[in-house]
Amino acid sequence: MQIFLKLFTLVLLLIGIFFLAGCENYAEKTHPSWVTPPPGMVYDDSTIFARVTLAIQSDPVLQGTSIEIKVNEGHVTLTGVARNEDQITRTNMHTWIVDGVKNVDNQVIVKK
Repeated sequence: MQIFLKLFTLVLLLIGIFFLAGCENYAEKTHPSWVTPPPGMVYDDSTIFARVTLAIQSDPVLQGTSIEIKVNEGHVTLTGVARNEDQITRTNMHTWIVDGVKNVDNQVIVKK
């Protein structure tokens, strides 16, 4: 009977240890990639349009270009005519720098 009581106590002790081991603080063991990041700043299309327009119009190298800007959910489409490849590159650069731009479709062509 004493052996049975000792085995029963040992089994209860082991079960208790397993349950307590499951009570660890897993917050410290959570990998940052498992946690969804908090939402960042959200920019509406009119804000993106205004900032891209201001950037392009304030660049002296881009004076005289005829560029139309369209923004749809952060996707910017540029169409129009430039005098050289440098102006197209600068237009693209100014557009990508604006916060909230997700994609740039630069369809600006060089006027010949």
